[in-house]
Amino acid sequence: MPSSGVPEAVIETAGRLAPAPVAAVEEVRKGGNSRVFRIRTAAGDFALKKYPPGDARDRQGAEARALQFFARAGIAGTPALVGLDTIARMSLLSWLEGSAIAAPADADIEQFAAFQIRLDRAIDATARREIDAAAEACVSGARILAHIRARYDRLAAAGDSIPQLRGFLQTRFAPAWTKFDERARRIYQELGLDFETDQPQEAQTLIASDFGTHNALRSADGRLWFVDFEYFGWDDPLTSIGNFVLHPGMQLTAAQQHLYQSRLIAHFGSACGNRLAALLPLFALRWCAIVVSDLLPERRKHRGAANVANGTWEEIRDNQIGKAERLLAQFESQTWG
Repeated sequence: MPSSGVPEAVIETAGRLAPAPVAAVEEVRKGGNSRVFRIRTAAGDFALKKYPPGDARDRQGAEARALQFFARAGIAGTPALVGLDTIARMSLLSWLEGSAIAAPADADIEQFAAFQIRLDRAIDATARREIDAAAEACVSGARILAHIRARYDRLAAAGDSIPQLRGFLQTRFAPAWTKFDERARRIYQELGLDFETDQPQEAQTLIASDFGTHNALRSADGRLWFVDFEYFGWDDPLTSIGNFVLHPGMQLTAAQQHLYQSRLIAHFGSACGNRLAALLPLFALRWCAIVVSDLLPERRKHRGAANVANGTWEEIRDNQIGKAERLLAQFESQTWG
């Protein structure tokens, strides 16, 4: 079996889960969260996903429930769950052949928006009963601030030993936080809304949460495959907008950001649109905190367990702080809402 360098546990699990004898195992992605292996068999190819150890969140379970929901609802363009081993923390999925999306076109943005809308339209009683909240669900303004605060506190502690990080937090992040917090609360007050109260369950939707070109493939006919649903669950529809249009892993044009935003607001209604101007700046801050959180010791260890080559420490530090700087600058230079 040509599977050089593949862990023996992966080969063994592939043999148990695959519906036919395994001919070869090849690692195809060493992601920051999970590792993916291509399993070649006489019955076709499959993807074996190895979830990272030591994570309190049940990534495997969240993805399995998402894929079961897609199958039940007839939502195309996603992998099928073939089998799973919860002890080994590995799942076998159908193989989706496609290429990476280097520069998304407007038609791609339309497909991303259409997929999110299909998720909302497919919600059923089983999904409401079985699917949990999305990772770091942002179902109120206060919840977004709590996520920012939790990340900021860890970053501030690490800043004692990383002067460049401390400088970014003090001169850029903290002032923007004060400004955006005050602005969000003022808009909510003008709308007669409670900034602290969670959106009711009936106003929430199902989102992939980590949604973008990095978790999609282009098929031969141009349609997109959507993959990676480890953070899937219930959230405010606006979280899908904030997570997608401000994602630091994509270089969307302002027009493309507006396209995705407008498609979702047209579906979810003007009440969501009215809150968008208040919350998008907070989502930008949250993304900045996520980007520089890669500098934390525990995050570096997590990525090491996922077998990711990131370069030298200095390169990682400068790259992540630079990303956060550009994200904040991009947001502050545009008009939202």
